[in-house]
Amino acid sequence: MGIWASHLDNHAVDLKPLVTLLAIVNPLACVPFFIHFTQDFGPSQRRRTVWIASVTVFIVIAVSALLGLQILSFFGISLASF
Repeated sequence: MGIWASHLDNHAVDLKPLVTLLAIVNPLACVPFFIHFTQDFGPSQRRRTVWIASVTVFIVIAVSALLGLQILSFFGISLASF
């Protein structure tokens, strides 16, 4: 039991950032907005919109992950403020 419990604890720690990210981004809540705002788009225009939105979200999340603390300190904001 001890080996399995420690193995499961390690995987639970690995999933915390993913669960946090999904809670913040909430992709399922974005689907109705996407459908509404692209209802008059053709298939190719809709695919292009998905691609641009995905790349933009990736860049914003990556920059936030890599430079977030530096950006906050530049503006004089600490993590304790949150």
